[in-house]
Amino acid sequence: MRSNWQQLLLAFVLAVFCWYLVTGREKVDSWVPMRVEMTGMPDGLFIKGGMLGSVDVLLRGPRGMVRTIEEAPLVYPLNLSRITPGKNVIGLDPANIPISKVFDVVEVRPSRIELDVERRISRDVPIKPVLGAAVPEGYVLAGTRIRPETARVTGAEKEVNALENIRTDAISFGSAPGAVWEDRVSLDVPEGLEAAPLSAVVTLHFSPRQGEATVRVPVRIFPPERAEATPKTVSLRIKGPVQLLNDKSFEDSVEARIDLKPGLEVGRHEMPYQVKMPQGCELVEARPDRVTVTVK
Repeated sequence: MRSNWQQLLLAFVLAVFCWYLVTGREKVDSWVPMRVEMTGMPDGLFIKGGMLGSVDVLLRGPRGMVRTIEEAPLVYPLNLSRITPGKNVIGLDPANIPISKVFDVVEVRPSRIELDVERRISRDVPIKPVLGAAVPEGYVLAGTRIRPETARVTGAEKEVNALENIRTDAISFGSAPGAVWEDRVSLDVPEGLEAAPLSAVVTLHFSPRQGEATVRVPVRIFPPERAEATPKTVSLRIKGPVQLLNDKSFEDSVEARIDLKPGLEVGRHEMPYQVKMPQGCELVEARPDRVTVTVK
């Protein structure tokens, strides 16, 4: 009975050993993903398109070992030391896969990749302020200042060289901006490019929009009881802020006057007159520029 037990145990061990030999040597195919790891990238270049994060590799090897390798993280080293600006077609060589010789690499998918490579440069580009709305009615933009005046833009050579300026985000200053508006504004950096700094201080100087108006006003003599003027009214062309010129009370704020000097002889005198008008206005033309004053 004891001898039979030992024989049965020996038979079982031999069976397991034979099974291992058969299954261990049986080869199977299996697709496994491999992460692509770039190496040797030249300075000043970058990949604009075509790069893959992983590839699929068909491996052939012992069934038992294939199962273990499916669970291990695999990496395909992609040497980019020879790439140049433009289109680069790179074959994925199975011989470059760092894997045990127990396995055969049957196929790599895709078998090649096409990389779009560009040179990376940096250039100082002028910053251009962008108004988010029209200048308010009655004002003009008299001056613009931006600090700093340029931004350092980095990116693909073709895109950076084609950039004439880098714009700010739309500037909003309200309906009554005042004489000076100033704020820090972010830059609108095109996609795929980098800029430093990312904002700038913009100062806008506003001034009232200028226009001209012609008014007819009476000539006033002081003291009024001593003399009278011919003609009694004069025509004045005045330059000033449009809002002020369009005001209904503007004409009443303009005065043409003559102050008689003491001791002026009785009779007729050709005399100039003084024009008084609101601050910020300028006399362009007066018709006539002199009047006849008859002193009584």
